Amino acid sequence: MTAANYVQMYPLMLNVTGLTIFVVGDDGAAADRAAALIDHGAQHVLRFAGQFPTPADFAAHAPRLVFFTNTPAEARGEIHRLAKANGALVHVQDHIPLCDFHLPARLRRGRMLITVSTDGAVAGLSRLVRDYLANFVFGEEWSARVDELAIARQSWKASGLTMGTLFQAITRHVAERGWLPCALNPPVTTSTESPIELFGRRR
Repeated sequence: MTAANYVQMYPLMLNVTGLTIFVVGDDGAAADRAAALIDHGAQHVLRFAGQFPTPADFAAHAPRLVFFTNTPAEARGEIHRLAKANGALVHVQDHIPLCDFHLPARLRRGRMLITVSTDGAVAGLSRLVRDYLANFVFGEEWSARVDELAIARQSWKASGLTMGTLFQAITRHVAERGWLPCALNPPVTTSTESPIELFGRRR
């Protein structure tokens, strides 16, 4: 990827429950993609393995997302054109210029989801960083920790804490338990901005 065609993507979490999604490809990657979408709540995933979606398929189902894996180049171009003409967002594996979005390496610990991305430039590096975080930083114990903090946060919020003081309470809770070294010495500031605002600017 060169500087000329580099596009910085905007990260977001997408509710796929009600979306119609096409997964085009007959390899393991396509099967894994369809399974992952279903695991995340997708209810309308249509697989095209050994065949390609036609204009009639697009007209009948109006997919919002279209994923390609090992689709041959000649078919890929036509399906990509159809998808874009029908307003779908497209992801073509290993073909960055054809992608409307990228898929980060994911690490889930209960309700906490950590993602790593290089904007499609070096997917292998994203996986290496994800695996490092999984093995040495965020172990399975973080699932219970997130639940514990979520319950505590509801109690703190009900007691009248503001967004800024909620962040301070969360930091103190994490620091007292030694969960994150960085929480032991949070940044000290005399700014009138809340810790939430400061944290957002420093990331």
